[in-house]
Amino acid sequence: MLNINKREEAEVDNSINKIIENIRALGIDMINEAKSGHPGIVLGAAPIITTLYNNHIKIDPENDKWLNRDRFIMSAGHGSALLYSTLFMSGFDISLDDLKNFRKIDSLTPGHPEVGVTKGVDMSTGPLGQGISSSVGFAISERFLRNYFGDKIFNYYTYVLCGDGDLMEGISYEALSLAGHLNLNKLIVLYDSNDVTLDGNLNLSFNENIKERFESMNWNYIFVDDGEDTNKIDNAITEAKESIIKPTIIEIKTKIGRFSKYEGNCKVHGSPLEEEDILEIKKKLNVRETPFSVSLEAQSEMKSNIFNRNVDSIKKWYDEVNNLDIQLKEKLNLLMENKSPLKIMDIDYVYPENGKDSTRNVSGNVINSIAKYYPFLIGGSADVSKSTMSRIKDTADNSLETPLGRNINFGIRENAMAAIANGIALSNLTPFVSTFFAFSDYLKPSLRMSALMDLPVIYVFSHDSISVGEDGPTHQPIEQLASLRALPNFDTYRPADANETIGAYKAILELRKPAAIILGRNKVKIQENTKGGEVIKGAYIVEPERNNLDAIIITSGEELELTMDVYDSLNEKGYGIRVVSMPSMSRFEKNDEEYKNAILPKNIKTFVIERSASLSWYKYTTDEYMFTIDQFGKSGNALDIDKAFGFNKESILEKIERKLNE
Repeated sequence: MLNINKREEAEVDNSINKIIENIRALGIDMINEAKSGHPGIVLGAAPIITTLYNNHIKIDPENDKWLNRDRFIMSAGHGSALLYSTLFMSGFDISLDDLKNFRKIDSLTPGHPEVGVTKGVDMSTGPLGQGISSSVGFAISERFLRNYFGDKIFNYYTYVLCGDGDLMEGISYEALSLAGHLNLNKLIVLYDSNDVTLDGNLNLSFNENIKERFESMNWNYIFVDDGEDTNKIDNAITEAKESIIKPTIIEIKTKIGRFSKYEGNCKVHGSPLEEEDILEIKKKLNVRETPFSVSLEAQSEMKSNIFNRNVDSIKKWYDEVNNLDIQLKEKLNLLMENKSPLKIMDIDYVYPENGKDSTRNVSGNVINSIAKYYPFLIGGSADVSKSTMSRIKDTADNSLETPLGRNINFGIRENAMAAIANGIALSNLTPFVSTFFAFSDYLKPSLRMSALMDLPVIYVFSHDSISVGEDGPTHQPIEQLASLRALPNFDTYRPADANETIGAYKAILELRKPAAIILGRNKVKIQENTKGGEVIKGAYIVEPERNNLDAIIITSGEELELTMDVYDSLNEKGYGIRVVSMPSMSRFEKNDEEYKNAILPKNIKTFVIERSASLSWYKYTTDEYMFTIDQFGKSGNALDIDKAFGFNKESILEKIERKLNE
C-alpha cells in the first residue's frame, strides 16, 4: 500500500512539473519573441505561481470578473510573461497568438499587467510596491463584503506574488504594517526570495530579517527552503489559509533564472536570453525546442484541475445569490455597478446665516450625505480627519471587531492610503482618502495608478493654498494643482464655495472617474451666482459683463471672492468684465469648441487669479495677465501673506486697469 501511495504522489509531482516546465518555456519564448522582458522571474518563480493556480486559487476562467473569486496580484509586475503563460495554461481567454504578441502595441499581453486589458489580471502593476500595498485594500474589502452579504456570497483570499524590490519600497512598509494591525488574515503574500536585484546581489542594499520584521507587524511567517519543491509550497499555502487572525507571508527561496547559464546572476533579470541558452534550458526542462510548443496534455491537466476544484463552489455561489432576499440582491447589483452614475438624493447641508463657510466643512457634510444613501462609500484620512472633515459619522472604525466600520484609520501613511484605496476600488467599493494638499506629493505614485486604472477613487485634499498662513511654506501648496491638472484621465476640482463643492461631488459621482477635490480651510462667502450644476462642465460664467466685453477674469477656489471684489470695482469704473469660475480645467477641456468659445471667446484680454503655479494657465493667457505664484510661500498671517504676494484687491485692480488701458 505504501508503494502505491508513493507512486500516486510521484504521478502528481510529474504532472505539476510538466505544467511548470511548459509555463517556463512559454514565458521565455514570449520574451525572446518580443526581444524584451524579464526571464529571471519566469524561470525562478514558476513553481510558486503554478502551485497556487493548480492547487488552490478559486477562479472561474470563463468569468474572470466573478465576484467571489480569489484575487491574485502580480506585485512583481515585471513577471508579466509568467502571469500570462499561467493564465493561458489555466484556460483564460488568452491565445497563443496573444502570447506571441507580448509587449507589442495594442496587444492583450502588455509589458506589465494591466487590468481591463488581459483576462485574469486583477490589477495593473509594475511600479514596485504598488501591488502588494493595494492588496491590503482588497483584503479590507473582502472582510467588509463578507460581513455585509454573508460568507456564502463573499469569502475569498487575496494572494500576492512579490519580490525583494516590493519589500524594499517604503510604501510596502506602510501598507503591510496596517494589514497586520487590522488582522487581515485572508491576505497571503508569496515572497519570491532569490537574493538578487537588478544591480547585483541583494546584500548590496538589503539584509533585513524578514521573519522578525513581519512578526513584529503581527504577521504569520512561513519559510520554504526550496522553491522547486511544490509539495512544500503547497503545504505552506494550506497553512496560511488556516490563519484566523493574522495575514501571512511565505518566504520561498528560489534561484533567479533557474536552468539558465546566468542562474543566480543579476544578468538574467531584465534582458532576453541568448538563443543557445534557451535551447539548453529547454533540454533541461524536457520540452520541445520549437518556440511556443505547448503540451496539450499539461494544459488540459491544469484546466481540469482548476475546473474540478471550483465547479461546485461556483454553482453553489450562484444558487446562494438567487436565494438572497430582495434588498440584498438590490445591494449586490448596486455593488456590481460601481462605475455607473450615482445620484445624491439629499444633501444634509444647512447654509449658514452669515453666508460664509469653508469648502472643507461643506465637503464633510456632503461625504456624510453620500454615506447615508450609498452603503459602499468607505474611506478615511492620513490622520487628519479633524482638519479635512473626512469622517463618516454614525459608523465605527474598520477593524477586526467592527469589519463593517466605514472609517479607515490609515495613520500617517499617505502613499499606502492611496494604494489601499485602489485595491478597495478594484473590489467594487467606492473609496475616499484625504490629507493636506501639500502632502499629496506623498501619494502621487498611487494616485497616478488610480488614473491609469480608471478607478473611482475620490481624493479629498484640504488647505489648498498659501492662505493657510502661519503653517508656512511646508504646508502651502504651490505646484500641486498644475501637477494634478497634467495627469491624464484624472479630474481635479477646486470649488469656490458651498454651491460649487456640492456640484463637484455630484459631478464626481455622476462621472465615476478618478478625481480630486481641492478644498480650503478659510470661510468664504457663498456667492449668489455660483452654480453647482455647472461644475461638471468645468467652467461657466459667474458674472457676465454689463458693458461691451473688455476682459475676462478666470479664477478658481476661494479666489472667486477676491475676484468678485475686483469685478465690482472695475464694473463701477465702467469696464465690461466677465468673471469665469473654472473649478475643473480637465472638465472644461472636454466640452465642444462652441461651448468653450462662448465662455472664453478668443481675442479678448484674459486674466487669471489663482494662488497657485502659473504653469497650467498658459493655454488661456500669458504671464503678464496672470496673478499666480511661482515661488514658495511664507509663514505669517494670511492677510500679510496675500499682500506680500500681490493677492489683494488694490494690487490686482491697479495692474488690470493698467493692462486694459494699454
